[in-house]
Amino acid sequence: MQMSILLALTLVHIPANEAAAVRQNSILIESNSVQRVVGETRRLAESRSRAVSGLKRVFLSNRTVACNDGSQAGFYLRRSSVFSRRWIVYLEGGMHCYDQKSCRDRWLNVRHLMTSTQWSETKDVGGILSPHPEENPYWHDANHVLVPYCSSDSWSGTKTTPDTRDGWRFMGSLIVRQIISDLIPLGLGNTQGSELLLAGSSAGGVGVMLNLDKIRHFLVQERGLKVTVRGISDSGWFLDREPYVPGAIASTDVVKQGWNLWNGAIPEACRKKHPSEPWRCYFGHRLYPTLKAPLFVFQWLFDEEQMKADSVWAPKSPQQWDYIHGMGNALRDSLDNVTAVFAPSCIGHSVLNSRDWLHIRVNNISLSDALRCWEQSTERTRRKPRTKEERDRRRQKQEERRLKRLQKRLKQNAAQEKKEQGKNVKKHRKNQEHKKNHNRSTRMPKRNLNTLLMAKPAGGDDTATYVQDEANATQSNRQRKKRKNQKRRHNQRRAPDTQKCSTLRLLERCSWPQCNHSCPTFTNPVTGKKMTDLELLSSFGMEVEAAASALGVDMQTLKNMDLITVLT
Repeated sequence: MQMSILLALTLVHIPANEAAAVRQNSILIESNSVQRVVGETRRLAESRSRAVSGLKRVFLSNRTVACNDGSQAGFYLRRSSVFSRRWIVYLEGGMHCYDQKSCRDRWLNVRHLMTSTQWSETKDVGGILSPHPEENPYWHDANHVLVPYCSSDSWSGTKTTPDTRDGWRFMGSLIVRQIISDLIPLGLGNTQGSELLLAGSSAGGVGVMLNLDKIRHFLVQERGLKVTVRGISDSGWFLDREPYVPGAIASTDVVKQGWNLWNGAIPEACRKKHPSEPWRCYFGHRLYPTLKAPLFVFQWLFDEEQMKADSVWAPKSPQQWDYIHGMGNALRDSLDNVTAVFAPSCIGHSVLNSRDWLHIRVNNISLSDALRCWEQSTERTRRKPRTKEERDRRRQKQEERRLKRLQKRLKQNAAQEKKEQGKNVKKHRKNQEHKKNHNRSTRMPKRNLNTLLMAKPAGGDDTATYVQDEANATQSNRQRKKRKNQKRRHNQRRAPDTQKCSTLRLLERCSWPQCNHSCPTFTNPVTGKKMTDLELLSSFGMEVEAAASALGVDMQTLKNMDLITVLT
């Protein structure tokens, strides 16, 4: 219905009053190409005052860039209601497939991760893409872009021609580049001070790390845009370690096979560092040292997908928990060289698209505050302080520009006076002078800039007049800049407390899973039910009754104690 209304508006002339009524109910952005999205700008502007809507589906302008099954790739877009210069592009996750069997199983079980034929017209997403300030305090008014995952290649593939019996394509890296290209005519990077935050969870977090420097080079070097590019990797920091079960397929083997199947694109700097095993660059601790663009890493120390990859999911025995305990220590050690990291000691996977993402804390600092502190730190890095010589040269150039403006205005005033004098007849000059003298006697003189500059105060030159004129001009410029800055900051997100920005490395040192009050409740993967702290301790191999006796409390008191108190 909505699509037919939009086509009617495009092909048939409709009276203004009827078209306005139709626009109230029609979708803002629905297109088969970015060109139609650009055409919706006027309609989008009319909707600024309406209630915030969901993200609208937009297909890529290049139809050859496709999902696994050849269906057209695309994204979901919600333009900023305040015309913000900030853009958040969020890459969805969903693991990957790495051979014919795994891809066939993926098609049968999670087909929505391989095709766009099931995409809805709109989507409502929470977390960092939420338009509500109470849920998303710093980025609610940014331009939001959600990129559905349909390439099954951790956003790294460049295989455009299928060479398997099933006919799969793997074009994740090409999809990311095309989306960024299509966002440019929609406003990305068109004004100075533009910011792009490339974020992603799980496989999307891996995709952020693999594509971050390439997207930065594409925008800044190839397209010449003045845009700041940053990245957030959520739950994409996997380890290339041996699995718990002997003989089980290791994550390194999966990635190696997948890289060959996908024709995976790897950053050149990382490829040079691992020339014999370039597929190692899919693992964050191998790739991170080669990145140039700022990257923030969020990672659960006990990631559920890492546990699955290590064949130790659904742990029951103390031996399995010992392995998981070592996994957490290994992951913590792998983050030693990361500048900005947020790593709670919890069991979980993905957080950026969760509606309760603000609840997660480390050292009483929320994830959103930590991200904003990191953003501010990168802004300070970009703006290098000027030296004294640079400040002096800047003041000198400003003074020269002011003098040039004054000289230009003097010439203009002199030419204007000469023109007026040429039109007057000599016999009228005395009358004009008489009128001027009469006016001077009744009101304050009306002095133009030329008179003001040429008048010399007693005992000196025209310096005083020049200084006064410049002071007035400077005051006017200051007021104009102040109004501009106030308008710019009107809808700007609030800044976190200074104390919260004291460190960018929020790495929890507790070595036990779930020893953080803000951890999400752990769900038993076998029963599907939420586990209490005592049930979790029992799965660790702890004898609960013996623990109660050792602590000198009864079982009811032990049940009311939190996990951290018991473990310490």
